[in-house]
Amino acid sequence: MKKNFTFKSILALLMLVCTVSSYSQNRTCATDEYMEEALKDPVFAKEHKANQLKFQAELERRANGDFSQRGGGTIVIPVAVHFPSGNEADRECLVALAQAQVDILNADYTATNADISQWAGASAFYPGLQPGAANIQFCLAVSNHPPGVDPELLEGEPAVTVGYNFANGSGFPEQDANWIGYMNFVVKNIGAGLLGYSPGGGSLANGGAVVMNLGAFSTGSGCPGSGIVPGAPFNLGRTVTHELGHFYTLAHPWGPGGPSCATDDGFTDTPNTGQETYNCPAAGSLTACNPTQNILSMNYMDYVNDACMYMFTPQQMAAVDAYISSVIAPAIKPGVCDPPVPDFNIAADEDEISTCPDSDTEAVFSFSYSTIMDFGETTTFSASGEPAGTTVTFSPTSLNAPGTFTMTIGNLLGSALGDYTITVTGTSNSITKSIDVTLANNCVACTSYTATDTPISISASGTPTVTSTVNVAEDVAILDVNVTIDITHTWVNDLDITLTSPNGTVVELTSDNGANNTANYTNTVFDQDAATSITAGSAPFTGTFIPEGDLSTLNGEMSAGDWILTVADDTNQDGGTVNEFTVEICADSSLSIDENTLGEFSIFPNPNKGEFTINLNSASNQDINVGVFDIRGRRIFNNTYTNTSDFSEVVRLNNVQSGMYLVTVSDGPNTTTKKIIVE
Repeated sequence: MKKNFTFKSILALLMLVCTVSSYSQNRTCATDEYMEEALKDPVFAKEHKANQLKFQAELERRANGDFSQRGGGTIVIPVAVHFPSGNEADRECLVALAQAQVDILNADYTATNADISQWAGASAFYPGLQPGAANIQFCLAVSNHPPGVDPELLEGEPAVTVGYNFANGSGFPEQDANWIGYMNFVVKNIGAGLLGYSPGGGSLANGGAVVMNLGAFSTGSGCPGSGIVPGAPFNLGRTVTHELGHFYTLAHPWGPGGPSCATDDGFTDTPNTGQETYNCPAAGSLTACNPTQNILSMNYMDYVNDACMYMFTPQQMAAVDAYISSVIAPAIKPGVCDPPVPDFNIAADEDEISTCPDSDTEAVFSFSYSTIMDFGETTTFSASGEPAGTTVTFSPTSLNAPGTFTMTIGNLLGSALGDYTITVTGTSNSITKSIDVTLANNCVACTSYTATDTPISISASGTPTVTSTVNVAEDVAILDVNVTIDITHTWVNDLDITLTSPNGTVVELTSDNGANNTANYTNTVFDQDAATSITAGSAPFTGTFIPEGDLSTLNGEMSAGDWILTVADDTNQDGGTVNEFTVEICADSSLSIDENTLGEFSIFPNPNKGEFTINLNSASNQDINVGVFDIRGRRIFNNTYTNTSDFSEVVRLNNVQSGMYLVTVSDGPNTTTKKIIVE
């Protein structure tokens, strides 16, 4: 059978998850649903498709010449290894474990592994075939580590993080912007029976990673103090070799979607198996789909035990070289494998500070200044990007040794609303470095409104439904809503509780949660930004929880009107009392509708397509200012116009998304704000 390594077959390589059967202790792999979901993300899918096109173009370029010849120098790939559950006391052991895995990869991908010697006795069963080698080298990075990710990760030491929650534990696809440009390995507990997983065609440009379970990484006795112990028969580091093959687009010998003789991996020098190969079969003992060929069971992309896989083929390594040179190499972070040189780093204690120009006079950012290899030059600090009319001062203005400093943004009263990216720069005689922080100058304020109709009894007879109502008079555009309830009830998993906004939007807070015969919601807060779901809590649910519904669906609605808490008891016999119901509404106070209004003022059409006309009959001689804000309070349009008694101007919002916006018009001392809808 002729094999064609096509673009179609490349795109068929989704995420491959390696597992261990709990019954046979065999290695198995299957296409995982998470990659399919990831490809639904248009940003991820666009990057993935672009990378495959680059790879295909490079394959075709190489196919036009000698496929075995790879020009250029060896590509050095920097590696970072992450142990989210590792113990800091084990750092030396974990670094050694990481280095051992890198050594295994360097040997396996260049055919210099000790057990390649077995090929001499096996080669007779595979006429004309020799092991393949890639023109690459892996190194544990030692320089220019991302600042602030691990306080014990020092310059000059290997890039091994301990206790750092890579990608915030987000799950596949693991991508961490701090580690863009590195070949990342994440070693963590991913569940019983799983060895590891990798995207089919990964990227360093998005901080991607290969993930391994605690017992499938590296070799030797491991680091028991951190629960990381390589387990037989997958204890020689070959699972990482296998998974990394997937990261560089290699498929199993039977191809994507197999095993079947109808599919293959696209390489003529890997006999099509039509079956998975387990344990440690003798060389040449298994017949391939073509009865004149033997299954290449010792190939790293098959399923045999670590001790019995020891080679790639030339075509596999040619494809790896092509993928690395076209996709991986351009994204590699430069110089991180070179020994570090004297340098400094700046890190912000807070990336963002919120202020309000109606009441705040200043914002103070704190920074740490660290040096590398006894760097001793004086570094002077400066900033750019602050709001117009404000002042910037540093204390101290410079440092020549590790320490802290502050930046004060002053004169904020009356400054323009908006989110400002402020670039802080440190300049010495030989080095200039910058870091960005955000000043959210938007006057966000939160107000709590508590129901006055409580307590409300919940009958123990029948299946009653009761409601409590909070009336909010202030009409503001909602940025965030949080709800607090206090309910005594002898069997809380009978209760279904919802919140209804004045606009009629219903959000499910909790439904049938709590074990049988458990009681009470005690000062329970529902917050979409909480860390724990209400479904993971237990009665009396004291604390802050994510509701079962989504409170963020209320963002952008207006606040005025009745907010209704509905409590439905869906089972007879048990009863209780609604003791308290509070709604907290967060909004941009500077965009309140309750301001000095203008006469004979109109905006049309509304709704519109992003273009509308403002008409105003003005009695003042002062300039007219028009600002447009999104529902987060960010200014997206601002202009000042010369006043006329019959003011009329067309405002064009270029390429804004559909949704609700607030238009603020100021005529001298008078200001009014109106909602518009962009369709």
